[in-house]
Amino acid sequence: MKVNDYLLVIPRTRCDIADLDYLKQLKHQGYQVECLPPGQDVVEVLTSRPPFAACFHYDYPDQQGLGDLRKAKQAARSVPLLMITHAHSEELAIWAFRARVWDYFAHPLDLQRFMEVVKTLHDLRLGRTITEMALSPLEHSNRMPRDARLHYEAPSTQEAKLQQALEFIDHHLDGRFSQADVAASCGLSVFQLSRLFKRSTGCTFQDYLLKRRLEEAVRLLANPTVTITDICFAVGFRDLSYFTRTFHRQMGQSPSAYRCSLTDKTPSLPSVAPSKPDKLFEQPDRSVK
Repeated sequence: MKVNDYLLVIPRTRCDIADLDYLKQLKHQGYQVECLPPGQDVVEVLTSRPPFAACFHYDYPDQQGLGDLRKAKQAARSVPLLMITHAHSEELAIWAFRARVWDYFAHPLDLQRFMEVVKTLHDLRLGRTITEMALSPLEHSNRMPRDARLHYEAPSTQEAKLQQALEFIDHHLDGRFSQADVAASCGLSVFQLSRLFKRSTGCTFQDYLLKRRLEEAVRLLANPTVTITDICFAVGFRDLSYFTRTFHRQMGQSPSAYRCSLTDKTPSLPSVAPSKPDKLFEQPDRSVK
C-alpha cells in the first residue's frame, strides 16, 4: 500500500496540543503534520491513507487510549508508531515496546532525539533506501554501553514460555483467569509454570499476579479522572472493599490516601515491585485471580 508523506498525530489528552514545540518544529522543518480530529477512527485513517509514521500523544494513558494504540498496530502493522506520554513508568515503557512501538518518549520531550527519529522514519519510508541508511556512519552518541554483553545469547525455551505467560497476564489483567489458563497459553502444565515463576521471578504465580495488579492500580491512581471503583475493576478485582484492604495491606495506605499523596501535577509513577518479592508479599491472598 502506498505510503503518504505526512505524520499523523493522535492526541489522547485532556488539553489541546496544537501549540506544543515538537509540532511547531516539525512544521518548521517542512514535515506535513495532521492531527486526528476527536471521534475519528484512527484505524480507518491508517489503513486508508497510511502515513510514514504515527504518533500517539498521551497525558495520562488509560486502558482505552492504550487499547487504541494496540488496535492501530494490529490493523496497520507496517506503520511505525511513536508514543509520547506525560505520565511515565518503567512498566508503561515495557508495555509500549511489547506493543511494538517504534520509539517511546517521556515528558519533558527530548526534542532533538524526537526529530532524529522522525527523520529516520521519513528516510526509510519515503526517501533513502535501507542500503543507503546502512552505510551511514554510526552516531558517536549511540555507542554500545560498556556493560553490554559481548556475546548475545538467544533466550532459552523456558524464557520464551515465561515471556508468553507474562504477556498473557498483561493482556488479561482486567479479567478473571486461573493459573491453568496461563499455563495452557504457553504450553506448560500448572506445576511447570509454578516452578518457572518461582525460579525466574523469585515469587509464586499468585504473588506475581497480585503485584502486577497493584502496579497497574498505582499507575491508574495518578490519573485524577479515573475513579477508584473503575480502577478496582480495571485491574481485575471484583470487590471494592477487598481491593481497598489488599492495597492498604501491601502499600501501607488506602488507594484514596495514596492518590492524595500525589501532589505533583505530572508525577513519576513509582513501581511497587520489590527487590525481593517475598518481603512485600508475605501473606498473598490466593483468591486473587
